[in-house]
Amino acid sequence: WILRVLLALLILGWGATLLKVLARSKNPKWALAPEDPPCDPALKVSVVIPARDEVAHIKGCVDAVLAQDHPNLELIVLDDGSTDGTGEILAAIDDPRLKVISGGEGIPEGWFGKPWALQRAQEHATGDWLVFIDADVRLAPTAVSRVVGYGQRNELGMLTGFGTLTMESFWEHVLQPAVGGLILLGNSLDEVNDPEKTDKNMASGQLLAFSRKGYDAAGQHNAVKNNILDDVGLARACVDAGVKYHCLFMRRIYSVRMYASFDEIWQGWGKNLFAGMHYSWGTVAFVLGFLAWTTLSGPILAVVGAATGTEWLWWGLAHILVMQATRLAMDWQYGHKLIYGLTHAPATAMVMVLIVHSGIKTQGKGVQWKGRVYNPDGSRDRKSTR
Repeated sequence: WILRVLLALLILGWGATLLKVLARSKNPKWALAPEDPPCDPALKVSVVIPARDEVAHIKGCVDAVLAQDHPNLELIVLDDGSTDGTGEILAAIDDPRLKVISGGEGIPEGWFGKPWALQRAQEHATGDWLVFIDADVRLAPTAVSRVVGYGQRNELGMLTGFGTLTMESFWEHVLQPAVGGLILLGNSLDEVNDPEKTDKNMASGQLLAFSRKGYDAAGQHNAVKNNILDDVGLARACVDAGVKYHCLFMRRIYSVRMYASFDEIWQGWGKNLFAGMHYSWGTVAFVLGFLAWTTLSGPILAVVGAATGTEWLWWGLAHILVMQATRLAMDWQYGHKLIYGLTHAPATAMVMVLIVHSGIKTQGKGVQWKGRVYNPDGSRDRKSTR
């Protein structure tokens, strides 16, 4: 009877989550939209992009920035030692607002690649606000003016948010929503944006906007020079410095295609997931147990019940029904292809394997990304020259 009670509570929990998702779709909170007021058009804004081997993305990213409706804008791109033609693409773009800086010749001891690139790039920025974006981001034409406008109206020193995830390949559709759901699990933006709850730090490095005063007060990227999760680290640095920040849903403000293949997904999330669990195997064990119970128990019970002709079939089917209804509502809200929601349970099982892989890889030879190897103690493989 204990198992039946636990299963009933689990099903009720999924039902409550479904109701929250439906309520959020009708009354979105912590969301930024193109219809929101823009900032003062006279305000100088600097957009900063780090680019390392981004030949597939950089032209579209730069074009989107230069198409912004904010009239007083400069764009700074740091070509971080690219060898794939990224520099040539940047050199061919003729716009006086664009400034391209060459880098990547070497990284000082104690620094990771991306923070070092952004630390150097921002030194060339002259704006009152800084908007850091990744090269795989595509800004809507109103993005910069609305982001900065929201920051000004709410007297923020930092603003970040989650855009629309663009997915094309099979594995993107299967794995990316499962990983995204894990990241957002238990992190209500009501709590993240509550100044009284200073330990609920969330951020997206795909878009980080700062007032110059807030960025300097937080310690610039020097504050996260050896943090693989530099975005969350900057949020923490703002909290520690008394700089107010918000994290929003920005699905109509920008889109991003993070990874294009299974290998990129595996390597990209492999460098972040264990770090996001504070390099703790205890946290990993808890997360794996939680995912197994909340997601895999229903399908397992359904199979066992069908094979044995017992009541567990109906318990399993009830769990699957409410779980899939929740996933359907979330996919509809986020604009994902609904058919891939049917892969939720096996995708979660794969994410569990990915979490373990991330831990083993991180504590073994370190995580590798774009020709550089990083270790959890903050050191960088000195054999890596790029």
